[in-house]
Amino acid sequence: MSLYRTNWNLARALDLEIQEAREALHEAQGDPHMSGDDIRQLRAELHDLEHQFFLTGATSEFEP
Repeated sequence: MSLYRTNWNLARALDLEIQEAREALHEAQGDPHMSGDDIRQLRAELHDLEHQFFLTGATSEFEP
């Protein structure tokens, strides 16, 4: 038995959050009222979510 197991429940939840973060980033990039700092913060949040997803051990079935 492996010490590490895939956390599918967390992967599913993170997948939804990642999709929402990508949509928010896409909308922010088209919004002239958003500052560069705001967009960088959204990118950092997305990167953090993707890193957390990676740590779940989930396979590519969740990737777009």
